[in-house]
Amino acid sequence: MKDTAYGSSNVLIRVYENNLLNRGHYDRMLAADSFEDAVNVLRETPYRNDVDRIKEDKNYDTMLMNELHQTFDELFNISPNKALIELFGLRYAYHNLKVLFKEEFTDQDMDHLFIPIGRYDIADLRQAVRTGASDVLPEPYLDSIHEVQEDYDQYHNPQAVDIILDRRFFTHMRILADETGEQGIPEMVETFIDYQNLSTLTRAMRQNRTRNFLKTILSSSGSIPKEELVEIANKDMSTAANILGNTKYKSIIEASIDPETNELSPVRLDFATDNAYMEMMRNAKLAAFGPLPIVAFIYAKETEVKNLRLILSGKENGVSADGIRERMRLNYA
Repeated sequence: MKDTAYGSSNVLIRVYENNLLNRGHYDRMLAADSFEDAVNVLRETPYRNDVDRIKEDKNYDTMLMNELHQTFDELFNISPNKALIELFGLRYAYHNLKVLFKEEFTDQDMDHLFIPIGRYDIADLRQAVRTGASDVLPEPYLDSIHEVQEDYDQYHNPQAVDIILDRRFFTHMRILADETGEQGIPEMVETFIDYQNLSTLTRAMRQNRTRNFLKTILSSSGSIPKEELVEIANKDMSTAANILGNTKYKSIIEASIDPETNELSPVRLDFATDNAYMEMMRNAKLAAFGPLPIVAFIYAKETEVKNLRLILSGKENGVSADGIRERMRLNYA
């Protein structure tokens, strides 16, 4: 799609960006003496209409989910490429698929866990999970559903649902990225998958997970072949750092090495990849044309929701401001 097709939508994105919370809002909420005082800061933000209710019932999750739901609905309306919004909201569809399968396999009512975000209604996902067919959902959704059902029919292990759908999510992301036809989007998604694979690999190594586990959980949709990652898992953390340091992610790996042990640290790696992805979104925000400003705005809004949940939960439970701050991520606002 031509970059100029995003002209009107990107004008709206610049307007939406003005309503994002900034560092000043977060600092004032963190410095507040109580949960109620922290919530009061939101009176001067787009969340103002929920302040009195939240102070009374402390149900801020509903407010945050409604905000995300409204954001994605608006982006589906203004974007000239619906597949782009579907791609960056796909995590919610796969969350809902997990809930639906667990309902089916455990015979429990889990309606309270659904997140009403995505291109396709939960009712359409439910029908496909129950019947294995759909006149609405594209093939990648059905492929994911079939794989979960086939595994359960053979092994009767509900815990496998998360593992299979997490891997299928990345496969589906890569397919959608290509289907958008947008320059730079497949590369962005490939990098995101690489970051997740590196995190999964280092944590699995620390936990002494088996090769079969890694073959099951790692994605084949990144730029580093899964077979190479599985082989690295046989090494120690220092050797793994040396091997991965020869990839295009050298700077991230170097930032992830514990200086005391000279070993790859899963915690440091997660921090480094988070920062690298944030920098990617900052650069995307600066694009004058094309789809990247929309992508960056989605990231900024999701980061805002995560930060608000961290602050409000922390204030509710007496966590110190420093304890909350070290877990937060700043967006480009």
